[in-house]
Amino acid sequence: MSDARHSRRQFLQLTGSTALLAASGGLLTACGPSSPQAGPQAGTRKAVMPAYVPSSLVKPDLPATAEGVLAAYYSYPAEPVTAFTDKPGEGLGEVKVLTNMFNPVPPGAGANRFWQELNTRLGATLNITMAPAADYVSKLSTVIASGDLPDILMLSATLANRSQILTRLCADLSDLVSGDAVKTYPFLANIPRDSWLATAYQGGVYAIPIPRAIVGTIMFARSDLIAERGLSGEPKSYDDFLALAKGLTDPARNRWAFGSAKGVITYVGTMLGVPNTWREQGGTFTSEHEVEGRKEAIAKTAEMVKAGLFHPDAIGGKLNLRDLFGNGTIALNADGYAAWDILADTYKVDVGAVVSPGPARAGQAYFAITAFKKAERDRLAKLLRICDWLSAPLGTSEYMFRKFGIEGTHYTMKDGTPEPTSLGKAEVKLPLEYIADAPHVLGPRPRARVHAQRAYQERVVPTIVRNPAAALYSETAVNKNGTLAKIIDQAELDIVSGRKPVSHWDEVVRQWRAQGGDQIRRDYETALAKGD
Repeated sequence: MSDARHSRRQFLQLTGSTALLAASGGLLTACGPSSPQAGPQAGTRKAVMPAYVPSSLVKPDLPATAEGVLAAYYSYPAEPVTAFTDKPGEGLGEVKVLTNMFNPVPPGAGANRFWQELNTRLGATLNITMAPAADYVSKLSTVIASGDLPDILMLSATLANRSQILTRLCADLSDLVSGDAVKTYPFLANIPRDSWLATAYQGGVYAIPIPRAIVGTIMFARSDLIAERGLSGEPKSYDDFLALAKGLTDPARNRWAFGSAKGVITYVGTMLGVPNTWREQGGTFTSEHEVEGRKEAIAKTAEMVKAGLFHPDAIGGKLNLRDLFGNGTIALNADGYAAWDILADTYKVDVGAVVSPGPARAGQAYFAITAFKKAERDRLAKLLRICDWLSAPLGTSEYMFRKFGIEGTHYTMKDGTPEPTSLGKAEVKLPLEYIADAPHVLGPRPRARVHAQRAYQERVVPTIVRNPAAALYSETAVNKNGTLAKIIDQAELDIVSGRKPVSHWDEVVRQWRAQGGDQIRRDYETALAKGD
């Protein structure tokens, strides 16, 4: 029996079957064609997170902070710095990669000058298989069935049986990236610790993160509409927030405060002291669903729905919230931090953020993780150097190339900003940022907007409440979170719409606990006790 077929058999033993895992919404994957070895038992060693060493190669206009405030740029540096004097993948030959993508598929390597130049600069031939995000599970299933497993593989944050798959089938990167070892890869070391937490399993580091900011969802506001109404966008209490929502609502002018209940429930809950997903005290975990503040936040949101502060189609409808925000139909909308630029650039409106009078809620500091097929140490070291190259920050020539291509061919500089050519729009679509990437930054954008974004982060990051389970692993959480989320979402919708009384929440929480919530709690408590 070939090694590849043996690997597939082992993988199916871990996952049950490809069909079952695809149906459950998890990602199918295996990371090594060789016969997998059992990983270390939980508790036999403790993972050492890679050191955080902010890059000093390029000086931003406003530096990042250790707490998690993003670096900021007003413009692209006029003279990019060259970070690599050699070809990081020299001698690797073909490197197979599997990742997802959100853009149309670009021309293949044979007809794509950007892809060809990328291979030249890396000194290796990247054979990238790109699957649309909606079809990624299906594609992974096909890859497993073929036994042709890639060198580098993006794993979703919702991958089922992730711990076993990583520790039994994927390369243990601990000796290459743990602690000060990561300094060999200065741009991987530039990734903050919050992002690395998802890569540690059973005492080892088995992947690299695709980083995101610790700042999570923001309650965005149409600042111009707030000013037009003479309202305060700085609520000091829930009553102030309610007054702002009422002041922004004017059905006669086709304007409402909100378009979705979910973000409002979370925002109000945070204001009322609801924990970020879980609260840990003395080794005991309490879910956000179990605290009284969550029930109160749902009740208050239901009251706001009844008072007419939500768009008429907000409850149960499928609205394009960004369009409604952009055209002024809704004035407040909870969205990811990256939406600030999207909203301002797309709709040409004045975007601001409403800071909660309570602490801020941290977001998930990674999009996904990137794992590696088992290989000799020298090959893994070079694959990590490729990922280090892909993680070079803004201000480097490597960054400019991978984001925009070749100047004069794929883009031109106009008023200090890269403008894609028609060829650039077609060719520079490789989803490299879903293999490895630098930490996000603020800008480059107009100075006033960058200052507003930075001021927001400087206010909220010091107060941010992290999820104490972010560094822990629960197989139950990964496998059942989708089902459990549906239970919660439906109950919230039933209550805020008035179909169910607020008291219905108590029964829903009991159902959530019975169907997996209590087991997730036990998983986290066990992992914390073991220090795993």
